[in-house]
Amino acid sequence: MPQEYTDSPNMSGSGSSQTPEMDGMFVGWTPGAEKEVRKTAPRLHHKKSRTGCQQCRARRVKIVLTVRQCNEVHPTCGSCARHKTTCVWGRQGTPSQTQNTKPKTYEIRPKIRLIQQTEITESDEPPESSQRRVTELMLLHQYMAFTCMTLNFPDDHRQQHEWGVAIPHLAFRHSSLLYSIYTLAALHIAKLEPNTPSHIATYQKYLGLTLRSHRDEVGKLNRSNADAACITSSCLRICTFALLQERPLTPYTPPIEWLQMSSTTGRGLNVEAWKYIADDPNSIMRSMICSSPCMQLNPRETGSFLHSDLETEQESNIFHPTNRTPFQHLLRRTPHDIHTEPWNPRIEEAYSSTLRYISSIQLAIAAQEPPASIFRRLVLFPTMVQ
Repeated sequence: MPQEYTDSPNMSGSGSSQTPEMDGMFVGWTPGAEKEVRKTAPRLHHKKSRTGCQQCRARRVKIVLTVRQCNEVHPTCGSCARHKTTCVWGRQGTPSQTQNTKPKTYEIRPKIRLIQQTEITESDEPPESSQRRVTELMLLHQYMAFTCMTLNFPDDHRQQHEWGVAIPHLAFRHSSLLYSIYTLAALHIAKLEPNTPSHIATYQKYLGLTLRSHRDEVGKLNRSNADAACITSSCLRICTFALLQERPLTPYTPPIEWLQMSSTTGRGLNVEAWKYIADDPNSIMRSMICSSPCMQLNPRETGSFLHSDLETEQESNIFHPTNRTPFQHLLRRTPHDIHTEPWNPRIEEAYSSTLRYISSIQLAIAAQEPPASIFRRLVLFPTMVQ
């Protein structure tokens, strides 16, 4: 053993030279520094610093009531004073998004919970069997005979034909759309017979198949599958909307699962798909969008998706600036918001347009518009807002 190790007074074989206060305590040691043993500080109760200096937030330093950690003292906090580093306060500015920024790629991230509060898993393709054939025939019959008639379009024969005839016909060429039809039908049966666990299991299985097939289809979006992908996302939104009935209202909690699923199956996909179906006269989704009395295509903006008709005297403009009046207070930013939240004209317009859309739904309810019109606006919510 080298001499520098054997000469250390704290490394004798008996260990009797250690003082009682050193017992049970970790001692940091390096060769040649025997006389400068550094003791670790005891653990103290703490909380995470949200308003500390930039150094402490970057290093995830915790705040305690002592100068040995980030005590948020100005101009130099305890942690920076101890480390002899520059203490910089305030938050770094968020880089603004420029026009050259590449838009985020659309993707599916299912986060919805089921009726029994179990997580969705993407199912493997079930094996071919007589039981599977009977189950899927039963689900298709349920959808075409009953489920499609419950989508709240009692007086719209065009919509009834599209949901009951045209969409199933298109689904024979696209697995994701076919599975989404089975999913809708299975959920409908589970709602009608809630005491039969097998119905819920069927719904879970086909929802998983829908999500897997839909992700694959979106990954290779093109002119041949864009229409089916949009309709599949609509079926998923209807499922999540129906599941809101199972959400307890006391105490009130925001419908996070619905918003999360809707955001991944809404505007992002439709904007991408619109490039392929905007000029397709045979597109079912295009037909449903154009048939809405308060929406039409925007010929003035290349690549745009939808907009409300600002120049005709049809139904009230769902994005009219006066619509946001009842919710204007939600746009008021507190000093804390100004200090901590990113903000630019694009973010402000996203908040403002969302409030105008929500207010238009409230105004439609107050005006006692037909349930079909209100239902359509609710289901289209994630598609229309930014």
